[in-house]
Amino acid sequence: MSCSRPHLLPSKQYISAEDCDLLDLLCSRFNVAKTTLEPASEIPTTLDIRVKQDAHIPSHVIAVFDIPESEWGSSYQPLLVPIRVDLFTRGFRSKIIPLSPPGSTFPVPYCAENAEGQFVTLPVVPLLVPHAPSIPLLFLFGLGLETRSHLLCCRLLPAEVIGEFPAPPTMANIMATLCNDEQLRERSKFNQGLWKNILSLGPRDSHFIELAQTAWNVTVEARRIRQRNTASHITSVPN
Repeated sequence: MSCSRPHLLPSKQYISAEDCDLLDLLCSRFNVAKTTLEPASEIPTTLDIRVKQDAHIPSHVIAVFDIPESEWGSSYQPLLVPIRVDLFTRGFRSKIIPLSPPGSTFPVPYCAENAEGQFVTLPVVPLLVPHAPSIPLLFLFGLGLETRSHLLCCRLLPAEVIGEFPAPPTMANIMATLCNDEQLRERSKFNQGLWKNILSLGPRDSHFIELAQTAWNVTVEARRIRQRNTASHITSVPN
């Protein structure tokens, strides 16, 4: 990865971003409060969402899920992810938002009776994706709302692994040594899910894509190293 593209290269500022709720952060970028649906409820056609500041308001809410609606259990809740159609059209190749009638304008916040503050009514677009938990991260970077490399990197790889960037073999060896089996499974699940979402939705930011692919490749190789080491240990144990 070329050093001439610094805006998504890893930095040393890992710790502060590790516990950040990505959906909260995405909502804050659009100046709205995070919203949830009741478990197992139907996806509405519109949602009234509280507005924190009347600026840069979203145009839609994407109801994101990775299980077909017919298979939802009693506790399942889709993620409600705010977006702006203009940013999505510019940042992604996929066409997930229906065309608005000619002359349509962006939603305007309003003051509700018997409620403090402002609200905005947004159309809701259901979206089945390969991996719902990584969608807020994908949208933060794919929509151009976030460029902090440490926020991206610390979600994909441990800090000690990021410190060896850009040397994938060394990164994979450290990851295989550092992470236990459960941590490797969780990293693999998230990084593979993010990569599948990238392939499905088609973000245009090549730097983001390259870094996500590197993280996925490092994770795959780390699991291979762990499996080889485990197999070698088993065969070396005397009967």
